[in-house]
Amino acid sequence: MAQKSMLEETKTSFWLQYEKKKMEECAGTLHNLASAFLLEEKEQIEEDKDRQNLLLKRRLKENRVMMADHLKEIAAIMQKTANEKIRILKLGEKKEKQVAKMLLSEGLVMEDFYLIEKEKGKKEAVIQIYQNHVQGKRKFYSAEEVAAFLSVILNIKLVPNSRTHYFISEKPDYFCFEEDTRYMVLTGYAKSVKEGEKVSGDTYAFFETDDKKSYAVLSDGMGSGEKAKEDSEIVVEMAERFLEGGFSGSFTAKMINDTLLTGNEGKNMSTLDMCSIDLYTGETDFLKVGAAYGLVKRDGYVEKISSLGLPLGVFYNLEMNQYKKQLLDGDYVFLFSDGVLEHFQGEEGEEFLKEIVAQIPYRRPSEMAGHIMKHAISAAGGRMRDDMTVLVMGIWENGE
Repeated sequence: MAQKSMLEETKTSFWLQYEKKKMEECAGTLHNLASAFLLEEKEQIEEDKDRQNLLLKRRLKENRVMMADHLKEIAAIMQKTANEKIRILKLGEKKEKQVAKMLLSEGLVMEDFYLIEKEKGKKEAVIQIYQNHVQGKRKFYSAEEVAAFLSVILNIKLVPNSRTHYFISEKPDYFCFEEDTRYMVLTGYAKSVKEGEKVSGDTYAFFETDDKKSYAVLSDGMGSGEKAKEDSEIVVEMAERFLEGGFSGSFTAKMINDTLLTGNEGKNMSTLDMCSIDLYTGETDFLKVGAAYGLVKRDGYVEKISSLGLPLGVFYNLEMNQYKKQLLDGDYVFLFSDGVLEHFQGEEGEEFLKEIVAQIPYRRPSEMAGHIMKHAISAAGGRMRDDMTVLVMGIWENGE
């Protein structure tokens, strides 16, 4: 039994190293391609009497640089994945039998089991299991219930991976469970449409990625109405897809900007406002492109997250405002579209908004967003001169 376990462990280690090596080779190939594009970029553009030819040459040069940047980012993601340290932990024959026995008492048959430790000490359990209806106490068990069983016996709080099946079936299948996060995030929003318009030109999204980061993304389309709505929807949809694909916030902003500029100069100039909270550590990243400033609330103290620069879709050289902040249990993040801050202009208006946030009488993000919106509408005298959106994220430690 022990020899078989060692053999399986050796095979697993070999295939892990093989896959990492292949990924590193692919990353190297992409880096070489990027270098080839940049070699051409170093050549000086000769002056051309034909203005159209000159503009075309400059556009081709910009496209080469853009393509090189994209290849480098993809290569960096592949290299990061290849370099991720993974360690297979030994449970020991006695402990493994204990796990199998406990599951079997519930009619669940375990055929294979791995406990994996990833970077920063995060643990995952991978188990091949099926339901034995003859021996079982009931017909079906969910992955959440199995996670609870494993949490007790392994003394690690586990939850099902987002991609794992919900129910244990009669056929053997692999289920993945990951260590639960330290923090949880609750969100809320409030929206108001510009007077005379049927739809808002602001678009937002809340979502969580596989690496356990909770995101809020807000885009304010230029102008108002259907066109502004379509423009901001494109920005938010692209941001969500890139971030869920594992790309960084800065690369995501560049990709969206390049896409908007390709043959479409000046036709979609939308803002981009992003906030991500790491649910394991509480580390928070802010990225703003032409967006309104944000606020962070800790008890009665309110901090401003500044923003300067132009929106997306204006220049190839994108100006981004990026900040990092460590959030703690009970902190809140507030994001606003420009329409909200128009009613709190100048230093006095900014201080007034900070005071509203500091003294807010609610704890639920949805109620907080509604409270701020009421004050904004009141400050506008009941006349909505622009679309207004308020997003709120609250972070709390997970209960035992």
